[in-house]
Amino acid sequence: MIKQNKHSNLDKTKSIIFESINPNDPRTEGESYLINIFKESSRFDGWTIFEEPHINSMKPDFVLLHPTKGILIIEVKDWRLDLQIYENGGYIHGNDGNLHKKNPIDQVENYKNNILKSELINSVYLSENFGEQYYGCIEVIVYFHKASNDQAIEFCGENNGYTKIWTKNDINYIKNPQNKLSPELHTYALSLNHSKFSYSGMLQSMVEELNCHLQYSDYNYERRESHKLSGDQERLAKLSPGSVRRWGGVAGSGKSLTLCEKAVKALKKNNKVLILTFNITLVHYLRDLCSQQFGEGQYEGERKKLKQELTITYFHQFLIDIMKEHSIDVPKSKDDKEFTKKWIRCINEYLKNNSKKSQFNYDYILIDEGQDFEGEWIRFLKTFFTKKGEMFIVYDKAQDLFEHGIWIEDSEQIKDIGFRGSAGSLKYTHRLPSLIVEKIHEVRKATQIDEEKILTFPNSQIDLLQKITWINHETDNIEEKLSQISHLVDILRKNNTWEDITIITTNENTGVKIVEFYKNRRISTSHVYDMNCEKDKKSVKKRSGSFKVEQVD
Repeated sequence: MIKQNKHSNLDKTKSIIFESINPNDPRTEGESYLINIFKESSRFDGWTIFEEPHINSMKPDFVLLHPTKGILIIEVKDWRLDLQIYENGGYIHGNDGNLHKKNPIDQVENYKNNILKSELINSVYLSENFGEQYYGCIEVIVYFHKASNDQAIEFCGENNGYTKIWTKNDINYIKNPQNKLSPELHTYALSLNHSKFSYSGMLQSMVEELNCHLQYSDYNYERRESHKLSGDQERLAKLSPGSVRRWGGVAGSGKSLTLCEKAVKALKKNNKVLILTFNITLVHYLRDLCSQQFGEGQYEGERKKLKQELTITYFHQFLIDIMKEHSIDVPKSKDDKEFTKKWIRCINEYLKNNSKKSQFNYDYILIDEGQDFEGEWIRFLKTFFTKKGEMFIVYDKAQDLFEHGIWIEDSEQIKDIGFRGSAGSLKYTHRLPSLIVEKIHEVRKATQIDEEKILTFPNSQIDLLQKITWINHETDNIEEKLSQISHLVDILRKNNTWEDITIITTNENTGVKIVEFYKNRRISTSHVYDMNCEKDKKSVKKRSGSFKVEQVD
């Protein structure tokens, strides 16, 4: 049960607190102490405070938001660090007699990383304007309620990065609004009147976006009509409890739509749902699609299920979340091609002797981009499957960008997963006009690519594009390439807005150069590239991407 606590409807400067009233997970002494200070101290006037919000299977103890000051994430520990079970460096003696790394700094930093990189679209704009400094727009704190400052620092280690360590003495000092605070100790957000990130309202936009994500009542997403599914899509979206299935589909056949419709049907029957992708860029789209397909809800508060019972993330972030939430050391992955196997092995070893947290049990596990997964990953995911619902995978074998091979149709690679019979397929595209499909088939024929034929409905989306042109340009250098792209974009601009233009590349370095080219022309873009470009070229061998032109400064 969620209780919203407002000091006064008339006094807009008072804090707004969303309390988590969960009899199965009562507050600790430290959590109770903090929330009372949030209520009573004028230091927190103007802040919106969330207690244990659900963020994709993560449940930080407190998240505090202020539109001009910043964002705080606080993890609370009631540990008596003077007891012998605690060892300096973040270690705890387990019941198995071994030392286990349990540094809460790792946990709270993961919350921050996940929110910045996976949850917030506006963080992209902040990073483009502030570079690496944008990372400071969220500050993280570990509060030790029953330990001294020296004990806390010795336990966590002196090299804590930017994480603040608070004890009871610190919070008692902070609660007095007459006391002057130190940015380095008490956070910049509480110490300063305005954050440097509030420039041009960018921080406010990000705070508003995160506020919408954390609200239990809804996604606060603009209402749009749900997509009407075709007969094949609707039949596939029906729930089939107890099944483990895979389903192929051509481009535009509605695989993601069908997946989200199935998720919505499962949520409405009070199931817990996990949607996984391989690529981070699909996460926001799938979340919005689920929200759209859910509709208004049949009763007040039904849409809360989109927050409390639905997790949407990409596979490797899911592995990180499991390790961080269970305080499992994350093996280093730099220059390691086998890091995924090592991560899975570490989690499996931990779960042999320890139980997993309940938030990682899912009735439905639904996977998009299944062609980019591996059989071993699916077998691993069955550990988190309650078997009450379905494991369901959709894939497009024509989009095997990461050269995993069509493992999902290989009898050897799918052993022990539980698939029965041959894979089904959605053969009709609902997104591509017949003229586009004809061009695709011509290119495939010319390049001798043998793929599944894409079928279209008669007169499907005939008005989507009035003109279709395929042009091959050969260039000797990046300057020529940028000049040609700029020329073609200028032509498109005659009949299109900036927001309607998307550029897709097959090489990240090219994409970075295009982003920099338009930035120099004072044109902002939304993109998926790593602007620093990884030095290990092998790790980005086939990384492709795209960006949309957003606005002209």
